[in-house]
Order: sequence, then C-alpha cells, then structure tokens
Amino acid sequence: MKKLICDYCFEDHFFDEEKDRPEICKNCNTPLQHIKTIDATDSDNDQNFSVLENFGLSKGIVLTYQKTGDLIEIPHNEIIILGRENTGKEVLENIPHISREHCKIEFINGHYLVTDLNSMNGTFIGPSRRDCLKHKGQELKNNDLLYLGREPFLATIFNDASSNEDLIALTDVDDELPSLRYKCKGCGKVHDMNLIICDECGSYGQIEPLDE
Repeated sequence: MKKLICDYCFEDHFFDEEKDRPEICKNCNTPLQHIKTIDATDSDNDQNFSVLENFGLSKGIVLTYQKTGDLIEIPHNEIIILGRENTGKEVLENIPHISREHCKIEFINGHYLVTDLNSMNGTFIGPSRRDCLKHKGQELKNNDLLYLGREPFLATIFNDASSNEDLIALTDVDDELPSLRYKCKGCGKVHDMNLIICDECGSYGQIEPLDE
C-alpha cells in the first residue's frame, strides 16, 4: 500500500499500483503529480515513530517536511526563528521561496505561538490557513500543519507543560455577572467568557472586556 499527502489540504490518498496513482486531490482538486509517494506499511509507520522517539525531547518541536519526510528538530526555547539562515536551515536552505527569517515561534504560558516575520510568501497554520501575519501569535498544536508559504510541515510537539487544549479560560465568569462579555481585538467576535485564544481567528491574548 502506498499513499500521497496533498500539500494543500493534507488529505491522504491510498493506492496499490502506480497506475492507480491519483493525479488530483479528491478533497481540494490540487494537482498531485509533484508529491512524493510514501510507503504506507505498518513497518514504515513504526520506523517513523522510532525516529521521533530517538530525539528524546521532553519539550520542543519536530517538523516533518511533508514533501520529502525530512525532519527539523527544534529544542525548546522561549523564542525560535525559522528560516533559510536560521533554525531549520539544514532543510529550508534549499527552498528559495522560504525567507531567511520566515517566522517566529514563541513559548508563552505553555503554548507555542507563531508570528510571520513579513516573509515573502506568508506563514499559515492548519487546513483553514490561519494567517500568522494578519493575526499574530497563532497557536501551533500537536499534529498541526505549519505552512511556510505553500510548503507543509507537520508539527509534533513535545511539551510537558501544556495541555494543548483549543481554548483555555483565564478566569471563570462570575455567576452574578451573566451579562459580562468579551471582544476579540483581532476579529471583533464577542465571547461569553474571557479566553486566552479566540476560537474565531486564533489570535492569542487579544480578548478584552466589552464595554456595554
């Protein structure tokens, strides 16, 4: 069994023979001719898992380049700069449309947050392509796809201090104040509780009390 992974929407495509290899993604219609075929056997999956285990990271990030399987090991740090002349350059230096200083990853309150550094082709997270320049400080979670331009990297996060929940309340809403609401400065969505991360645009630390 072989498979292809669409570099736009991350859809898996399985096939047995080369003659059955799909040319277009069934999910988003992106051409697949340039995507490298991956052996989808259980033994290969076990081998890939062992590679990650061998890093021995208790805290940090491993990025897997989805087109080649190359791995970028990122030991934990409060601030990480990804780019062709920075962290990950052993893989990224051969991809000319990735900038020398492409994006910044910061570790804040148990979360890895990504901000684009005015790169040439942008930085995005997930199939919905959350824009890390328009909305700075987008959370990168385990198994997220991080796009440097259109280049997809699967994030494996080793973080013993974070629960990686989508939403974490800063404070509980007082039962005596049921009308108290909060607004995201990034996208304007109104929330019923004070959140660290907006569930609409993914912005970090942009929620403030709504004056009514």
